[in-house]
Amino acid sequence: MGDVNQHRNIALENLKGALHELKDKRFSNVGLLSLRALEQMIEACASKEGLHFHEQPRTAHKNRRSWLMTHHPDLLDSWDRLWGIYGELGYGGINGERAEQALAVLKDCLNELGRREKVAVRGL
Repeated sequence: MGDVNQHRNIALENLKGALHELKDKRFSNVGLLSLRALEQMIEACASKEGLHFHEQPRTAHKNRRSWLMTHHPDLLDSWDRLWGIYGELGYGGINGERAEQALAVLKDCLNELGRREKVAVRGL
């Protein structure tokens, strides 16, 4: 079971990994790590309510999306965009522009969630 700080630190680690992968032009990894970073940030926020979606891996993605829809429905479009970019980059991963878009969407989401939920990620 993770707590706010643990999930926030993993989100930051995933973000830093995505930035590194972008620099090295490994674009499919950028999509994957961007999505994972957002999911970890959602886990951090939800853990304040005693929710730990990662404990049920089969339904974790769905439950994270449901939590986001309930608490921050305006960020659901960003979630869907990241999933779309992840899917595109997962098949060939040769589009650096899409990888940069993934990071832009991710940073916006992390900043918004951090501000609203008071779970800021340092280094953004």
